[in-house]
Amino acid sequence: MSFFRLHSKYNPHKEAEQFASAIEGAPSIIVITEPGESYLASVLKAQFPSTKCIAVRYSETAFAESDSLWDAVWRPGNGSLPFFLLSHIPDEKLAVTRFISWKAADKAFPDAADTIWKNIRNTIDILTSIMHTRSFFGNKWLKNTINNFIGFEHPAALQFGTQDFILAGAGPSLEQLSVAQAASYSLLAVSSACAALTARHIPIDLCIGTDAGYWALPHFDRLPVNVPIAFPLEAAIPASILKTHPCVPLSYNSPLEAALFTTANMQPLAARENGTVTGTACELLLQHTARNIILAGVDLAAAKGFSHAQPHASIARLFASMSRVHPLADALAVQNFAAQSLETYRQWFLQLPPEFARRLARAGSGGAPLSNIRTIDLTADITESAQPADLPANTADYVRNTHHRNILTGQQNGTRNKMRLSATSCSAPSCKERTQIALSLLKALHTEIPALIATEPTRLTEDTASLEKQICALCSYTAYCNVIKNPADKKTQTTLAEQVRRILGALIKRIEA
Repeated sequence: MSFFRLHSKYNPHKEAEQFASAIEGAPSIIVITEPGESYLASVLKAQFPSTKCIAVRYSETAFAESDSLWDAVWRPGNGSLPFFLLSHIPDEKLAVTRFISWKAADKAFPDAADTIWKNIRNTIDILTSIMHTRSFFGNKWLKNTINNFIGFEHPAALQFGTQDFILAGAGPSLEQLSVAQAASYSLLAVSSACAALTARHIPIDLCIGTDAGYWALPHFDRLPVNVPIAFPLEAAIPASILKTHPCVPLSYNSPLEAALFTTANMQPLAARENGTVTGTACELLLQHTARNIILAGVDLAAAKGFSHAQPHASIARLFASMSRVHPLADALAVQNFAAQSLETYRQWFLQLPPEFARRLARAGSGGAPLSNIRTIDLTADITESAQPADLPANTADYVRNTHHRNILTGQQNGTRNKMRLSATSCSAPSCKERTQIALSLLKALHTEIPALIATEPTRLTEDTASLEKQICALCSYTAYCNVIKNPADKKTQTTLAEQVRRILGALIKRIEA
């Protein structure tokens, strides 16, 4: 057996000082893989007093007595390393984060070191992808936030009811869901699943949309009349939906959302930002209800053919771009290759706490495996009166009449409405009043933020969330990251201030027009 000494036999503190002295710059976060007896901890704290120091351990129990010396510690039993690191490293601080290994530990634990560093590279890739997303969508998120805050005309609040839920994603396995199977559940559908559900005459109790891109707008084209919609302000929601459907605003509790809702004296439904609309919807139900949740169409994997249940808005785009040179099969292959990122979202489900995972089940066949979530057969839950053989010839009429009969029954005795997920109207300032609230806030920020950038740029580097930081990131994420990296640089300050003035100024003019 080979033995490795992790630290100097004669002067481990001096060794740690030499190691720390080789770290360049002034990092905001330092991640050390397996620092052993943690001689490094006190040295790093002395050299970088404002830096968050994170230890990533290679074993489950070794060196546990020194874990308290670090700001955060990960061990293999803590679950996914990428999710741990993502919870401690803001994406805008990736450029001022240092990932460093204690080389002696790598030699002592070669297999663990190889696995850990693959996960660190995966984390960096995820953070880089998030940064690209924020850079691309920042302006759109800001515009959507203001437009949606002003534009909805029928504010509503949710009543979650007492039934268990079906959460409908848009994966191909959603096509296995039938009217009878869904009948005894409240159904929450992501916006991209609504067309497939509507085509099968499956009633939708609530639609949720979170995507900010223009491609999300066609998902609402087939949304039945009066189906309520829940959305964070940053989502892309058609103006026609805002005017005609009951709207349940969600809040990620960002500083901008808080400023708008507080001034308007509104209480949005608390939600958590997630990489996918399905994740946001799942957390919404887990957070606000104690009922069980059946996942339908939540495949989390690429498919061999169509990547979504049909009909789906993406297919119209694919057909529009199809030609003899670029056949549909090629487009589907590209789409499914891009869907490999779904593995990240599968990991989110795998990392759910056991008390949440026990409330989830999966319907249908297909999709990536989820070892912590059981699979069930919804057909076995259908009562004899709702068996497919008993349905009338005109299934659409049966569903429509049954749904209407349930509503009428609920109106008579209140029981059915209390059982199902539903939305009720609530009070809110008028669109005109909300327009003035948004304008007043934007005009104040248009003056105050450039002044802050010029006089106190280091405030943007603080860990605490602030309205000023969020607006800077939304107006120009790249310039914002550059200021965080080098807050004393006058050129980066000027660039960021100009971008903030330009974006906010254009938004103000657009609202006033």
